[in-house]
Amino acid sequence: MNITKNIIDDLMPLYAANECSPDTRALIDEYLREHPREAGDLQRILNTPPGTVVAPAARLNEMKALREARRRLRRRQWLMGFAIFFSLAPLSFFSGDHVTFWMLRDAPASASVYGAIGVACWIAYAVERSRAKSL
Repeated sequence: MNITKNIIDDLMPLYAANECSPDTRALIDEYLREHPREAGDLQRILNTPPGTVVAPAARLNEMKALREARRRLRRRQWLMGFAIFFSLAPLSFFSGDHVTFWMLRDAPASASVYGAIGVACWIAYAVERSRAKSL
């Protein structure tokens, strides 16, 4: 069987961690004697310290950023919901007892208040969205 570099590359982590069988270790040692360039790569891997653990302060900053992002998204969702509700409320109507009540026609003052609140919510939503894009 022909042992290729890909096979050796697959076995290198086991060799470096000393978790391979003696036969596999002998096979890799033989391959490395024949290919000194790969032996240099293995030596570099063995001399490299293991990955550093993320510092607790960095994890706290990540959690803080995640909470802030969640809070902003929740605020945007609520603003959009209110904006849609208050924009459509003046167009609402109620029909009962052979009478139809349409807010825009029968209560224009209330309809304009609802409309103004809707516009304010849309403006707040747009500002919130532009802030998120700038981050």
